[in-house]
Amino acid sequence: MNNRLWAYARPLVARFWEICLLRKGPEDVPYSPLLLLLLLVLGYAVDNLRINLLLPGVTIGQLAGILLLHTLLMLSMTAGLLALFGYRARIIQTLTALTGTGIILSALMLPLDFITRQNPQNFTMASLIIMAMQIWSLVIVGHILTHALSVHRLTGVIIAIGYLILGLAAFNTLLPEVN
Repeated sequence: MNNRLWAYARPLVARFWEICLLRKGPEDVPYSPLLLLLLLVLGYAVDNLRINLLLPGVTIGQLAGILLLHTLLMLSMTAGLLALFGYRARIIQTLTALTGTGIILSALMLPLDFITRQNPQNFTMASLIIMAMQIWSLVIVGHILTHALSVHRLTGVIIAIGYLILGLAAFNTLLPEVN
C-alpha cells in the first residue's frame, strides 16, 4: 500500500477498531459521503471473497443479488430509523461506522472461513471463533445504533438482532437451496 494512502487510512482503521472495541461511536467517524462510498466498494470486495469462499457454488448473479440486497437493507433500514428518530444528520456517519467495522470483522473472519471451508463437516475451534465474532458483530452494530439513535444499549442490540433476522430472511429468499 502506498505510504500516503496508508497515512490517510491508518487513523480511519484505528477509529473503526476503537468502535469495534466499543470505545468510540459513529460520531467519531468523519462525515464524508465519498469515504462511505469507498468503504461500500471495499466492503463489497471483502464480502465477495467471503461468500465465494463459504458458498463456492453461488453464481455471479446470486452473489450480486445477495450483496446488493444486504447493502440496500443496511442503507435503507439505518437511514429510515435515523429519520424516524429525527437524526437525519447522523446517516452518513452511522453508515460509515457500520460499513467500516463490518469490513474489519469480515477481514478478520476470512482466514477462519478458509479454515472451516477446508473441513466443513467438522466443528472446529475456527467455527467457534466465527460464532463468537458473529455475536461480537451484533454487539458492535447495537453499540453504533445506540449512539446514533440515542437509545438504551439493549434497544440498540435488539435493533441489531432485527437487522440480522431481516438479512437472513432475505438471504433465504435469494438462496433457498443452501439451507
